[in-house]
Amino acid sequence: MTDLAPDALAALEDQRDFLLRSLEDLERERDAGDVDDLDYIALRDDYTARAASVLRAIDAGRARPRRQRRGSTRQRILAALGVLAFAGLAGLLVAQSSGRRDAGEFSSGDIRQSVTEKLNEAGRAFGDGDAEAALDLYDEVLVDQPTNAEALTYKGWALYTLVGDREAALDALLDAATANPDYPDVHAFLAVVLFRIGLVEQADRELDRLDALDPSPDIRRLTETLRAEVDAALSSGVAGTAP
Repeated sequence: MTDLAPDALAALEDQRDFLLRSLEDLERERDAGDVDDLDYIALRDDYTARAASVLRAIDAGRARPRRQRRGSTRQRILAALGVLAFAGLAGLLVAQSSGRRDAGEFSSGDIRQSVTEKLNEAGRAFGDGDAEAALDLYDEVLVDQPTNAEALTYKGWALYTLVGDREAALDALLDAATANPDYPDVHAFLAVVLFRIGLVEQADRELDRLDALDPSPDIRRLTETLRAEVDAALSSGVAGTAP
């Protein structure tokens, strides 16, 4: 595993907390009769496996020397508002999107199979916190399919959450949104990144674009809190401008 940036380690810790809360919520839903046994088992196993993967990545990251956290006071204040919680999108959405046919333009034959396998493998590497492996695999997909929505989007998200390179991540996500404006995940991630770097108005616009695409229930649930944070920041006058 490569060295984890402080922001990446914090993101993994928030992802861990999100998954553990999800397990608790799942138990309550089962007790209330809101989820049947088959769905309960499937969701429990999925959450448990992802949580175990995240815990391994956290343990590995903590075993390495941690660099001094950088960033402006304003960015740290924005993080304190709760934006770090949205890094929990990473593990959940990587697992859901890996290999999905609607995440890119798959062709028939060997290329389609190769792309799907690479996306699945990249998703597993992402979940393990292996930035180098995940990025290499996304780049391999992009050689065959330069506009593949999943590869472009999750390459940007990996650069942000695992590498901590905000500039490169933002560039990659903007490229993904330009090439695939109807792919909901990219707007969710752009909203998170833009809000964290202080571009609140731009984050608000990405959330509007996300809403217009009728995103999945998971993305809706996870971005509801971000929407509240963005609205609160706009109401208080904390809004950046595009560079």
